[in-house]
Amino acid sequence: MKPNKKLILFFGGGEFGLGKESTVQVLKSLCGHISKYQIVAVSGRNKKMHSEFLKLAEEIENEDLHVLEYTNQVPELMSMASMVVTKPGGLTSSESLAAGLPIIIINPIPGQEEENAEFLEKNGAGYWIRKDDDIQAAIDSLILNEDRLKSMSDCANKLAKRNSSKDICEIIMK
Repeated sequence: MKPNKKLILFFGGGEFGLGKESTVQVLKSLCGHISKYQIVAVSGRNKKMHSEFLKLAEEIENEDLHVLEYTNQVPELMSMASMVVTKPGGLTSSESLAAGLPIIIINPIPGQEEENAEFLEKNGAGYWIRKDDDIQAAIDSLILNEDRLKSMSDCANKLAKRNSSKDICEIIMK
């Protein structure tokens, strides 16, 4: 990793491989900004997605696109990241908020993940790229707007409940 270059953390795997085509398109759109950002694309345990990510990496031939399979180094990666692109699952959303990261939301599963997407977007910490959106235009408008990303980061920090475990224990002890 290059410490002087901003990092986008991209979670595009998921064991079920939902939204594969749009996921790859979002990653490809992000790669259009690789002169400004380095990207870590995590495919998780999804072998098909990993193959698609590697194919894209081969096409763009740029050392600033790093493709990983499953990793348990998420906290370390988040500590280096400037933003995260992900499905809005509960754990990834809370980890992103705790890290103060703007969240670009892709492919939420109907139900809880869509509710998380709505909550994050409504509270200013996230931007939901919906299935009918122009992906390239959405990515460009976010990546090129440093003030908006800073505002999203500020909102993520306000939503984060960093001492929640301690607070729960104190409530129980009372």
